[in-house]
Amino acid sequence: MLRERTPLMRRLTIVTSLMMLLTSEHLAGQSSKDASETEAQLSALREDIAAIRMQLDAQEEARDGLQDTLGRTERSIGELNQQLTASTQEKQRLQEKLTSLRAENDVLKEDQIRLEADVEGGIRQLWMLQQGGGLRVWLGDQDPQQTARHLAYYRLILEEQQHSIERYQQGVADIAARVSAILRTETDLTVRAAGIAATREQLTAEQDTRRQTIARINTQLKQDQAQLDALILDQNRLNMLLDRLQAIALPASPASQPFATLRGQLTMPIEGKPINRFGAIRNADLRWRGWLIPAEQGDPIRAVHGGRVIFADWLRGQGLLVVVDHGGEWLSLYAQNHSLLRAVGDWVSSGEVLSRAGATGGSEMNGLYFEIRHQGEPVDPADWFRR
Repeated sequence: MLRERTPLMRRLTIVTSLMMLLTSEHLAGQSSKDASETEAQLSALREDIAAIRMQLDAQEEARDGLQDTLGRTERSIGELNQQLTASTQEKQRLQEKLTSLRAENDVLKEDQIRLEADVEGGIRQLWMLQQGGGLRVWLGDQDPQQTARHLAYYRLILEEQQHSIERYQQGVADIAARVSAILRTETDLTVRAAGIAATREQLTAEQDTRRQTIARINTQLKQDQAQLDALILDQNRLNMLLDRLQAIALPASPASQPFATLRGQLTMPIEGKPINRFGAIRNADLRWRGWLIPAEQGDPIRAVHGGRVIFADWLRGQGLLVVVDHGGEWLSLYAQNHSLLRAVGDWVSSGEVLSRAGATGGSEMNGLYFEIRHQGEPVDPADWFRR
């Protein structure tokens, strides 16, 4: 029973026959019929390559669509993280205001108690003055007009103290109203933060699902790419053989401080050590153009030198990215952030927090990907930091 021949089986058959053709004795007696058969084999192999390339294109298109969606999700998560940070800071500010108001309220209450005691004493003295003064006037020991003046004076003092008590009571009531308003605002912030956290949790779950899907597609792409590479290698061998066959039959055809002064003086953008060396092989075709530094999610990432933010957004392959222009055609890049804390146009100083470490852009680990560039070309960061 005949079985359909797969591209791999067909490729093995072709390569076996071609190895025979590559011997000098066989080449010497090769006919135009052999060349035609080889051309047919090459055509079939090209069809296999075209089919695999179409499959790769479809997978890459699906992956790109997922990465675009992942970018929107990660950008939304970054914005939610900013909102949560702002909400936390606002709650902290309100707590400080509450502490201040309560301290002010305590002082007012103490003053009110002291003043009420003074009023009580004044009323007692006024009563005694009224009782004793009348007796002394009756006995002829005191001038009636002087007694009347004393009584009027004490009444004025008591009235003013009573007004002060009323003002203190109003102040206490005002503080109580402000405290109540702050507590309501704090409750609203707590409810809003809970809603933001729930939305972020949902988006994070979607982010994880898309990452897993992208990882599966990448695995399949690697497998298909390996098959394609093998096919292309076979095609090259066939082309070489066909060229030799044609050469037998036909004649051959004719053929702040300037950044540049800070070498060895910069401070690391984040605590930790890079897990790679600049220029080391990253995969078969790429080399590392910067440092990957592991970190905990949310760890602060700081500017290595003063400058201006010229990019702060999501970029495919980099995730949430910040780029700082230090002048003199020197740039520093901070990639795969969890959230961005600076915007385009912001001036930043050395050591200022730019963002929070994360794993956006499809990274498999939390941390910071960092580069230094001059005139667009990456340079080794190791030369620029204190040892």
